[in-house]
Amino acid sequence: MASLSTSLSSQGFHFSLSTTLHFPDTLDWDGRKLHVVYDLDPHVYADQYELAQRPGYSSLLWGTSDLEKPVSAVDGQGSVLLVTPDMSQMVEKGPTNITLEVPLHARYGRPTAGNAKNATYRIVLDRPLGFFELEQSSGTELPPSLQRYTALNGWPSPSSLSLIPDATPEESLEVTIPVGVLDDLAWVDAGTAVVMISMFFYLLHASVRTARRLSGQVSTKTD
Repeated sequence: MASLSTSLSSQGFHFSLSTTLHFPDTLDWDGRKLHVVYDLDPHVYADQYELAQRPGYSSLLWGTSDLEKPVSAVDGQGSVLLVTPDMSQMVEKGPTNITLEVPLHARYGRPTAGNAKNATYRIVLDRPLGFFELEQSSGTELPPSLQRYTALNGWPSPSSLSLIPDATPEESLEVTIPVGVLDDLAWVDAGTAVVMISMFFYLLHASVRTARRLSGQVSTKTD
């Protein structure tokens, strides 16, 4: 029986989910497509342009895709990413593994109260779901875990989906990110004001010097 497993490698706000689909037996790929769906927490986003450059699969993304907004400025329901491996090169020669490397990024989190140092926030990700899309209706009931996605525009036909079991369903996928502290807000505001005022006077000084230099050049040419 086919199975799925997923692991996470993290580097601060940038991390990757590695999903491996294992097919122990020879499988007839005619008339079926393979998909993996990632239900992303609001703290996490996928870069569509980065995904488009990844070889071996195509993708569809529903929900908030703005890359710059912090979590406080995006839809609280998060987003849904559907990855479809390219099966055109698959051959029927016994056991097969397909690994998908999906790059993801964490948004800036909400500041925490108090004056804690090295404040962090723990993001727990939903495990991805793998499934087959069959050309012919499977005649079986749609798996409950896939029912919430059927209203998405472009989602595969609900009558032809067959779920792939997760080999490690209890394994947690977690990312820890640093967050700001509310008690530091006054210092941040003051520092920002000082920098902006300093830049204003620097630009004013540079403008005056440039104007005087240009004025002197005009006077010399006139004489």
